[in-house]
Amino acid sequence: MSGETVPVIPARPIALDTSLTSAAAGSSSLWNRITTWASEHRAAVYTIAGVTLVVTAAGVVYYVSDSRKDATSDTGSKKRKSKKDRLKAKKEAEKAEATPAETPAPEVKKVQPTVEPEDELPEVTEATVGSLSEQERKDYAAKLKAAGNMAYGSKNYTKAIDL
Repeated sequence: MSGETVPVIPARPIALDTSLTSAAAGSSSLWNRITTWASEHRAAVYTIAGVTLVVTAAGVVYYVSDSRKDATSDTGSKKRKSKKDRLKAKKEAEKAEATPAETPAPEVKKVQPTVEPEDELPEVTEATVGSLSEQERKDYAAKLKAAGNMAYGSKNYTKAIDL
């Protein structure tokens, strides 16, 4: 190692001629640098363009389908109705359906069971059920069900179970 020579670094700085590099850099505009980068990285450019195209197309499809849905709904592009307004509209629609049309269709009315006081409810056992007609059984069952529902509504659960 004693036979090797060590390079000597000069103490004064070396001056570079920067006039050529700054002139070349000044002539390289942003557009030239972008086109050079794009030509060197074509795969990245195509990937970015493809992703942008797919995302834009998906956004357009979503916007168009969402606007069609709003146009077909009963509220349209207006703000959502308040709960009170929706209930009012629903009741009006039900009332319009309930009013007879020009040619009313024959309706079969169900007999709504009336809730009778506890004393008037029928006592039903297996023996009495066998002797009743089918219509009487349905009537008794409807009366007992209505009374049971009333008991359940008043939170009298044991009475509701019994009925």
